Amino acid sequence: MKVRTSYFYQIRNFKKNMIPMSTAMSDPDWYHDWQGPDHTFTDRRGILNGLRLRPIIVQENNGGISCPCATKDPTHCPLATKYRQNLEEIDFPKMMKGISDFCNLYAKQENLKEEPIAVLIVYEAPNNPCSERQALIEYFNEHGVECKELDYPIQKPDLKF
Repeated sequence: MKVRTSYFYQIRNFKKNMIPMSTAMSDPDWYHDWQGPDHTFTDRRGILNGLRLRPIIVQENNGGISCPCATKDPTHCPLATKYRQNLEEIDFPKMMKGISDFCNLYAKQENLKEEPIAVLIVYEAPNNPCSERQALIEYFNEHGVECKELDYPIQKPDLKF
């Protein structure tokens, strides 16, 4: 199973084996089919929507630090620094087991032909350095799980008849 990062806008281009998991404090309403933050559903293309990776949603523990900061430089941003510190409070092995178990069960139930990819979703596009993306990538990589941004454009699988 792979772990990647992406942003809400790209979910419209996901393949079925890409399982979006929000890391945001709040999500766009469409991500939950306008049914509230705990609602999950499969969209018309067969993509699972509405999952929230609750252990990663640690922004509320930032001690009143808000965004945007004056520096607009994530390497010196108090919010990004605090977010990264908050990630270290997570029981990483337990969280990864939950992610892996869920993705493998989903792949089996959906009879996926491709390896499942857990995609950590943030709001900002990759060209915006002010996001949790880099902290998430560093956090997973430092714990031995390769994590990087999805490759764009997302390629559709080769269908051979």
